[in-house]
Amino acid sequence: MKETEKKGTAKAYFSKGVQVLFLVLGNTALIAGIWRGVHFDGVTAATMIYQLTVPMDGADPGNFTSLFWALGIGIPVLTALELLLVRPIREWLDRMEVRRAAKGAARKNPEDVREDEPEKQVTPKKFKWRFFRNHPVAAAATWFGLVALFMLMRMQVFSYCIRVMFPSSLYEDYYVAAEDVSLKAPEERRNLIYIYLESMEITYADRTDGGVASENRIPYLTELAYAGENFSDDGKLNGMLPVEGALWTCGSLVSQSCGTPLIVPIGRNNMGKGYTEFLPGAYSIGEILAADGYNQIFMQGSEIRFAGTDTFLTCHGGAEVRDYEYYRKGNRLPSEDYFVWWGFEDALLYAFAREEITKAAQEDKPFAVTIMTIDTHFTDGYRCDLCGDDFAVQYDNVIRCADNQIRDFVQWIQSQDFYENTTVVIVGDHPTMDSHYYKELSGKDKKYQRKAYAVILNSVVEYEFGKARSYSAFDMFPTTLAALGYEIPGNRLGLGVNLYSDEPTLVEEMGLKKLNKELVKHSKYYNRHIVADE
Repeated sequence: MKETEKKGTAKAYFSKGVQVLFLVLGNTALIAGIWRGVHFDGVTAATMIYQLTVPMDGADPGNFTSLFWALGIGIPVLTALELLLVRPIREWLDRMEVRRAAKGAARKNPEDVREDEPEKQVTPKKFKWRFFRNHPVAAAATWFGLVALFMLMRMQVFSYCIRVMFPSSLYEDYYVAAEDVSLKAPEERRNLIYIYLESMEITYADRTDGGVASENRIPYLTELAYAGENFSDDGKLNGMLPVEGALWTCGSLVSQSCGTPLIVPIGRNNMGKGYTEFLPGAYSIGEILAADGYNQIFMQGSEIRFAGTDTFLTCHGGAEVRDYEYYRKGNRLPSEDYFVWWGFEDALLYAFAREEITKAAQEDKPFAVTIMTIDTHFTDGYRCDLCGDDFAVQYDNVIRCADNQIRDFVQWIQSQDFYENTTVVIVGDHPTMDSHYYKELSGKDKKYQRKAYAVILNSVVEYEFGKARSYSAFDMFPTTLAALGYEIPGNRLGLGVNLYSDEPTLVEEMGLKKLNKELVKHSKYYNRHIVADE
C-alpha cells in the first residue's frame, strides 16, 4: 500500500512539474511576444531568422536588458498567479455549469419530470471544460500552444514560411550580374566617402519636409538633402523604401554594396560555405573599386565580427578594417578597458575618420572610406557628452546630436582640398527598429510610408528627369558608381537601377508590396549563383 502511495505521490509531483513547465513556457512566449511587439513591431520574419543564425560578437546586451527584466519578474509572478487561481477557477466553472443545468431542468415540462428523479440529475451531463479540469497538464500545454501560435502569427512567421515554399523568377527576370557588365571607369578616379547613419530615416523631419515629427529632429540633414541629390522633386525629402533583406545593418550593407538582398535560405547555411565565405556569387562595389586601384577603408565603433561583416568585407573587396578591436589594440581609446554602447561612440569614430581620410588623401591613389555609425541604434540610442536636452525623450536628443555631428564632419570634408574630387554618400542603413519610439513620434499614423535617409553630394552627374524616384537600397549600388563617373551599359546592376537614368526601379515597376513578397520566395538562381550553395 505504501509503495502504491509513493508511486502516486511521485506521479503527482511529476505531473505538477510538467504543468509548471508548460505554464513557464507559455508565459515566456507571452512576455517575449509583448516585448517584441513594443520594441520590434516592424521587424520582419526574414530579419529575425538572419539575426538568430549569425555571429553576435560585439552586440550590445543592453538592448535586451528590458526583456531580461520582464522575463525575470513576469515569469514567476504570472506562473504563481496561475497556479493560485487554478482551484478557484475550477470551482467557479463547476458552479456555473450546475446553475445552467438547474435552469435547464426548471424549464422542463413538469409532466416530463419523474417524482423519483434523483437530484443529481440537475448537474450537467456533459461539462465542456471537464477534460481540462481533470487534466491540468493538458490545460497548461494548450495555454503554451495557443500563446506560441498567436505570437508566431503576429510575427508573420507562417506567411513567411508559406511564401518561401513558392518559387520566384525575380532574379531570372531582373537580376544583372555586375561582373558580366562592361563598366567604363572615368579617366580620373574620384574619391568616395560613404557614411551609413544607424537607423536614420526621413521620418525624423517635420511634416513640411516629408517627415512626421512636430519639430524637425534632423535640420542639418534636411538642409543637406536639398543641397545634394535625394531624387525628389516635390520639395520634400526622399529616401530608400524598406525592402526585405535590407532591413538591418548587415543586410543594408550587402544590398547597397551588391544590389542584392541578404536572404537566408531556410534549411541551408547562412551566407555561403559555412562562415568562410559570404555570398560568394555576389559582386560588389568593393570589388569594382579594388580592381581600379582604390585604397579602401571600412570604419565602425563596434566589433566587425558582428553579423559576419568581417567575412563580407574580406570576400568583397578586402577593405582595411578599422573597428573597436583595431583601436583598442592600438591603445587609441581613452582607457585599456574602454567600452561604451557597442564599443566606442560616434564622436571618437569621426575623429578617427578625419585621421584616416587625411592619410588616404596624401597617397597617390584614390580612396574609398566607408563609415558606419552606431549611437542612434535602438533602444533609446547612446547619449554621449555632446548630446543636449532639446527634447524630453532621450532618443530625440541622440538623433539631434547625430545630426549635429554629421554636420561638423561634412563641413570638415567640404573644407579639405580633396573634396573637389570626392563624392560623398550619406544614407540611413534602415528605419529604426524601435517601434515604440516610431509610434509615439508618428502618432500611430499607419498611412505614413517610412524611408531611410539618402543624399549624394558632389556627384559628377546630375539628375535631369524632374520626377521623384521610388527606390530602395539595391539602387544605391549602380547609382553610387554613376555618381563617381562610371558608365553603366543598361544602367542596371544586381537588382538595382542607376537613379540618374530613366530606367524604372523594381519598386516603380512592381510596387513595394509585390517586390517584398517576391524577395522572400524561394529562388533557385539566388541559392545557386549568389549564395552558391547548390
